Amino acid sequence: MMNHRHLLFLALFSAPLLAETIDNCASQLGSIAVELRVARSRPASARTTFVCPKDTHALIGASKQRVLNALGPPDATGEMGWSYSFTGAGGGERTGGYPELSFSFDERQEVTLVSCQLIR
Repeated sequence: MMNHRHLLFLALFSAPLLAETIDNCASQLGSIAVELRVARSRPASARTTFVCPKDTHALIGASKQRVLNALGPPDATGEMGWSYSFTGAGGGERTGGYPELSFSFDERQEVTLVSCQLIR
């Protein structure tokens, strides 16, 4: 039978373990998906507010299907992977360019590299 000390011990030492189970990949893909929808809903001449993510480590190992489910079909595909353009309807912005987020996949169809660059 557990007493209060056992419960306190479990509470103190299991909290960090529970915190580690947060799905950072889903959080980051969700944030990117919102930014992508906002960018695409604006006119082509509007500047985007999207800023390339500084840390994409949480996305490494995500399945291609997971990226597709979160972001929808990519704007461009190739041998190396997929790209998403953060630009308004009808294409690139008139001034300043737009960010493009690219995913590279391995033979297991998992993300191996995420890169983001300004396309002018």
